[in-house]
Amino acid sequence: MKIKKYVADDYQSAFKQARKEMGRDAIILSTRQVKKGGFLGFFTRTKVELTVAVDDDMRVERDKLRIVPQESNSLPSASDPALNSNSNPVGEQELQLLQEMYKMNDIMADIKGKMYEVELIKGISQPVQEFYKTLINNHVDQAIALRMANSVEGQLPGGKGDYNWVKDVCLHTLQGFLEEIKPIECNDGDGARIVVMVGPTGVGKTTTIAKLAANLTFIDSRQVAFITLDTYRVSAAEQLKTFADIIGVPIKVVFSPADLGEAIESYRDKDIIFIDTAGRSPYNHEHMEELHEFLDIAEADETILVLSVNTASSDLLNIYHEFNRIGVDKLIFTKLDETNCYGQILNIISEIKKPVAYFTNGQNVPDDIEVPDPFKFARMVMGKGEAL
Repeated sequence: MKIKKYVADDYQSAFKQARKEMGRDAIILSTRQVKKGGFLGFFTRTKVELTVAVDDDMRVERDKLRIVPQESNSLPSASDPALNSNSNPVGEQELQLLQEMYKMNDIMADIKGKMYEVELIKGISQPVQEFYKTLINNHVDQAIALRMANSVEGQLPGGKGDYNWVKDVCLHTLQGFLEEIKPIECNDGDGARIVVMVGPTGVGKTTTIAKLAANLTFIDSRQVAFITLDTYRVSAAEQLKTFADIIGVPIKVVFSPADLGEAIESYRDKDIIFIDTAGRSPYNHEHMEELHEFLDIAEADETILVLSVNTASSDLLNIYHEFNRIGVDKLIFTKLDETNCYGQILNIISEIKKPVAYFTNGQNVPDDIEVPDPFKFARMVMGKGEAL
């Protein structure tokens, strides 16, 4: 018998870890909440601890029986030589019975997860429970969703308030998560402001720079210049050159840190210099080190990490931590038009406490970019308020 404990932010995450490592034969022995992290008793976080056991003898026997995977509804053929061998004669009825046992184990694990969630929100009024479910359906982490639901419940009067009043409190609570918004501002006569865009491949850095430059040029009457370090993809440099020609903005393509320094000096008379970097895998340390060398020369006023909202929260967090090794000042979330779930944004800003500069919601230049509006965002998370 092998026994192991798994700790995660919520029951589902802990269960997935256990299932991945221990297999479908694992049996959950106990579930409890534990406190982790913090300093001198402060800032601790509530996590879920699962104690899981697996009987290796049962696992071996199951392999001998060649049980089909859970995803398949078919059974092994009775004519299968492995099943008809003298060393392990097993009939179809026994196979089906054992398979049903494992299915039942899966069902019981799912039920236990639901019961755990019900226990967490027990005592919360029905409208607030609906708010909690809306957050979960929007991929908000369970711990954050529970904290927000408890915050809403704590703001209700003794009578719990009517439905519309509860909805307003929910919207107000959501707005509070997006309170630090900082779009780009020019230096107003103190020299060119240097803004570097970084991020993984395919998140829309180049298009985002084009949108910002067009708005600053035509609406704010600012003098803008482009520098691109993206020499890995010819199409990226050509795309930015095309944008530059359309809006009348100068551009330089840079191949080395020394060239970058010269390019920046040539644009010192501008209001703002946008530096477009090549999309980088945050896990390719050679590429990240190369980027670090460029940024050391740039001495940027702000480095903005561009993230796609289509990315899972855990991946977004990993991407941020890797890029933050070179320093990240602000965030831009792109591709809001390609999803109906925005919980990832809440998860990331709740975890890393960085200001958000912009949202983008399409490919149109100079449109499809906006400074985040907390109330609008709150309504988006709640399905435009229709969920309550």
